[in-house]
Amino acid sequence: MKDRSELQRVVFGKTRVILTRDLSIMNPNLVEGANGLVVGKLATYTLKVAFPKVTVGVNWQDCDIIEGKTGMTTDAEQPKVIPRPRAISDDG
Repeated sequence: MKDRSELQRVVFGKTRVILTRDLSIMNPNLVEGANGLVVGKLATYTLKVAFPKVTVGVNWQDCDIIEGKTGMTTDAEQPKVIPRPRAISDDG
Protein backbone atom coordinates (compact mmCIF):
# COMPACT_ATOMS: atom_id res chain seq x y z
CA MET A 1 0.00 0.00 0.00
CA LYS A 2 1.35 3.39 -0.92
CA ASP A 3 -0.85 5.50 1.33
CA ARG A 4 -2.11 4.93 4.88
CA SER A 5 -5.63 5.93 3.82
CA GLU A 6 -5.89 2.55 2.04
CA LEU A 7 -6.08 0.95 5.50
CA GLN A 8 -9.67 2.22 5.73
CA ARG A 9 -10.64 -0.23 2.94
CA VAL A 10 -9.44 -3.24 4.97
CA VAL A 11 -12.26 -5.41 6.37
CA PHE A 12 -11.08 -7.98 8.92
CA GLY A 13 -11.95 -11.52 7.86
CA LYS A 14 -12.66 -10.53 4.25
CA THR A 15 -9.85 -8.45 2.73
CA ARG A 16 -7.04 -10.33 0.99
CA VAL A 17 -3.56 -8.89 0.63
CA ILE A 18 -0.49 -9.81 -1.39
CA LEU A 19 3.04 -9.35 -0.07
CA THR A 20 5.09 -6.79 -1.97
CA ARG A 21 8.25 -7.55 0.02
CA ASP A 22 10.09 -10.80 0.67
CA LEU A 23 9.59 -11.66 4.36
CA SER A 24 11.03 -15.18 4.13
CA ILE A 25 13.50 -14.30 6.90
CA MET A 26 10.54 -14.54 9.32
CA ASN A 27 9.08 -17.66 7.67
CA PRO A 28 10.00 -19.49 4.43
CA ASN A 29 6.35 -19.31 3.30
CA LEU A 30 6.35 -15.50 3.27
CA VAL A 31 7.89 -14.75 -0.10
CA GLU A 32 6.98 -11.80 -2.28
CA GLY A 33 3.66 -12.51 -3.99
CA ALA A 34 2.20 -14.65 -1.18
CA ASN A 35 -1.54 -14.07 -0.52
CA GLY A 36 -3.10 -13.80 2.91
CA LEU A 37 -6.31 -12.84 4.69
CA VAL A 38 -6.34 -9.85 7.05
CA VAL A 39 -7.78 -11.12 10.34
CA GLY A 40 -7.00 -8.21 12.62
CA LYS A 41 -4.64 -5.48 13.67
CA LEU A 42 -1.63 -5.88 15.98
CA ALA A 43 -0.57 -2.24 16.23
CA THR A 44 -1.54 1.07 14.67
CA TYR A 45 -0.09 0.21 11.25
CA THR A 46 0.57 -3.53 11.57
CA LEU A 47 -1.99 -5.94 10.13
CA LYS A 48 -2.46 -9.50 11.41
CA VAL A 49 -2.46 -11.59 8.23
CA ALA A 50 -3.32 -15.30 8.03
CA PHE A 51 -1.52 -17.30 5.37
CA PRO A 52 -2.28 -21.00 4.81
CA LYS A 53 0.55 -22.17 7.11
CA VAL A 54 1.24 -19.19 9.38
CA THR A 55 -0.33 -16.04 10.83
CA VAL A 56 1.97 -13.04 11.23
CA GLY A 57 2.02 -9.28 11.66
CA VAL A 58 2.72 -7.43 8.42
CA ASN A 59 3.47 -3.72 8.08
CA TRP A 60 0.92 -1.92 5.89
CA GLN A 61 3.73 -0.83 3.52
CA ASP A 62 4.74 -4.45 2.81
CA CYS A 63 1.45 -5.53 1.22
CA ASP A 64 -1.24 -4.47 -1.25
CA ILE A 65 -4.98 -5.13 -1.22
CA ILE A 66 -6.19 -7.70 -3.76
CA GLU A 67 -9.35 -6.34 -5.35
CA GLY A 68 -12.27 -8.68 -5.94
CA LYS A 69 -11.08 -11.64 -3.84
CA THR A 70 -12.22 -12.38 -0.30
CA GLY A 71 -11.80 -15.22 2.17
CA MET A 72 -8.93 -17.44 3.19
CA THR A 73 -6.30 -18.36 0.63
CA THR A 74 -5.20 -21.91 -0.17
CA ASP A 75 -1.78 -23.46 -0.69
CA ALA A 76 -2.52 -23.74 -4.42
CA GLU A 77 -2.73 -19.93 -4.66
CA GLN A 78 0.69 -19.37 -3.09
CA PRO A 79 3.85 -18.87 -5.15
CA LYS A 80 6.03 -21.97 -5.33
CA VAL A 81 9.48 -21.04 -4.09
CA ILE A 82 12.32 -23.28 -3.07
CA PRO A 83 13.78 -21.81 0.13
CA ARG A 84 17.43 -20.91 -0.13
CA PRO A 85 19.72 -22.65 2.33
CA ARG A 86 20.93 -20.40 5.10
CA ALA A 87 24.50 -20.21 6.24
CA ILE A 88 25.35 -20.02 9.91
CA SER A 89 26.75 -16.52 9.33
CA ASP A 90 23.41 -15.17 7.97
CA ASP A 91 22.17 -12.35 10.15
CA GLY A 92 18.82 -12.16 8.47
